[in-house]
Amino acid sequence: MQNSLEINDKYELLVSTLNLILLPVTEIGIPYSDTLMSCLEELEGDYYTFLNEKYVYELLEHGMLSEKAVDIIKDIRLKIERIAQNKWNDEDFVIDRSWKEVRELVVDLYLMDLKFC
Repeated sequence: MQNSLEINDKYELLVSTLNLILLPVTEIGIPYSDTLMSCLEELEGDYYTFLNEKYVYELLEHGMLSEKAVDIIKDIRLKIERIAQNKWNDEDFVIDRSWKEVRELVVDLYLMDLKFC
């Protein structure tokens, strides 16, 4: 039972990381640029950990992801790794084509696979 809880927690961390890639909602009283930068700062550390091959293969082995989902997640991580450091800012996060392509992959993953429970 403990192992099942652990894998569920890992799955939630993966989904949480993928959600960081999507544009966040605005919050009353908080400048949107601040919200975006907070999201990027969290993503910078989380994508490296929660989108890595070993991590997603463990979720695959436990039936939490399909093989197709794993392939898409690996592609998402690769595209994020290729985004130049100077594009990790609030404006580029919203308008840059590289970030848009990553977001499109996340949306595609959510729409097509979701053997996500």
